[in-house]
This record gives sequence, C-alpha cells and structure tokens, in this order.
Amino acid sequence: MRRKSYTLVLFLICLTFSNSATAQEFEFFGVIKLNDTSLISYKLLFNRVNDSIQGYSLTDFSGKHETKSNIKGYYNADKNLLTFKEYDIVYTKSPVVQEDFCFVNFKGNVRDLDKVKAFSGDFKGLYTNGESCLDGVIVVNSGQEVRKRVEKIDKVIQKSKKFSDSVKQNIKVARVLDTLTRNIIAKNENLNIFTRDQNIKLAIYDAGKEDGDIINLFVDEKPVLENFTVTRAKKHMEFKLSKPATVIRVEAISEGTSSPNTVRLEVIDTRNFVRTITNLKAGEKAEMTIIKK
Repeated sequence: MRRKSYTLVLFLICLTFSNSATAQEFEFFGVIKLNDTSLISYKLLFNRVNDSIQGYSLTDFSGKHETKSNIKGYYNADKNLLTFKEYDIVYTKSPVVQEDFCFVNFKGNVRDLDKVKAFSGDFKGLYTNGESCLDGVIVVNSGQEVRKRVEKIDKVIQKSKKFSDSVKQNIKVARVLDTLTRNIIAKNENLNIFTRDQNIKLAIYDAGKEDGDIINLFVDEKPVLENFTVTRAKKHMEFKLSKPATVIRVEAISEGTSSPNTVRLEVIDTRNFVRTITNLKAGEKAEMTIIKK
C-alpha cells in the first residue's frame, strides 16, 4: 500500500513538472491595420502547450467596440510559423451579432516565439460561415517590451519638473497597464456577453478601497438589488436564462466618498469568465446583455 502511494505521488509530481515545463503564456499589445488604413488596438494573450496555442484576443480594448474573442492555433518551431484564428466571441460592446463579426485569421512567420519582442503580418478576415470580409495587417509587441517602454517613459516623467504631481500620478506604470487590461462599462454603454448555458452566475463587489458606492441592480427591468452598498465582500447571485437575451442594468445611486461609482462585476458560466467594472456618476446607468447562443 505504501509502495503504491509513493508511486502515485511520484507520478503526480512528474506530471505537474511536465505540464509546467511545456505550458507557456504569451502576451502581445499592438494594433490591427485594416485595408482602409484605420487602426484598431489589439491584444493577444494565449498559452502554448507543445505546438498548440489557445487563449483570447481583445479588439479595440478600452474602446466603444471592445470585443473579446477566443483564439486557437499552432506554432511550428521548425518552420517559425504561427497560425491562429478567432472563433468565438466572449463579449462585445458592439451592437452587431456574432454572425456579422469579421474574425481575424493569421498565418505568418514568427521566429523563435519564446524570445520574440515583436511580430507583424497579414491576416484574413472571415465571417463565421467562412466568407471573406476585411483583411489587414497585425503589428504587435510583446507585453514585456511594452512594460519596459512604459517604465522608461514613467521614469522620465517622474523626474521632470514640467509635470504636476497629479499628472505624474496618472501616468504611473501600474495605472497605464491597468487601463490596457480593464474592461470598463461607461455611461449608457452595453456589454453583450455570449453564453451557451441555461444559467449564469454574477458576482458584485468593490475591487478597490471601499468608499460607499451605492447601486440599484435590475434584471429585465425587475429590481434585484435596491440601494445596495457595494463592499469588498462579493455578493453572489445566479440567474436562469429563460429568454434569448437577458438585460442586467446597473444604476449608480451614490458615488460614495470617491467619485466615480466603480463597481466590479463578474459573469461566470461553464466556459467563460468575464470581469468588468462600471465607471458612473450618480444617476447614470450601464448594462450587460447576456445572449444565449
């Protein structure tokens, strides 16, 4: 019995070491340039296990049409070939439905993915039915390189006497990088979240310092929380999706001691996890629409 237990423990240790040795995370920031010369911010984050990659992209992050899509693909180290495609929308601020989205399909030369600081190349845009849409070019830098550049700029600004203390505080590295990764719902904005589940879980909390933010929460116009003071403790709820689209509305009642009203919202189903944050003044509202696929 001891011999079997020892063998099992040894096997699990080896398995854990093997997984940690082959799984790597990659992050890139940049833009996609469409054929009409317009530029759209673009982020890639994916894990590589052996030759396979899987993760997500963010298009127009922190913008009015921010969209998160799942991606999958392969990297052939012998041929220095990276291929990936967006195939499923997790959420979007854009009002169009998934069938109308133009998904990025990339195939290009990326030498030594483990060490690459930047890469670029042409991509093809395809609808979900395989028909062509907008093509363009991807230009991205590694997250590590972006952080180095921001840190250099930050050091120059912090030492300069030309900028006020308030400006220096706003341009700190942590604040800039947080802006690049946060999903913010502003006044009158709607975030469409796609799911295949019949039920979703929702968590509400104050992600920063508790300052007395008060909200009302409605689900399909029915009040669920009224004059609710948000704290660091998560308020958990679960909703059954009985309709094709379920609208969750947040109304800011009070901005607390520190403006604006910033409430963290997390939507969880069996496949995806979406985290967003409101940025509202008293009397303003923002919505999330849960759409069943």
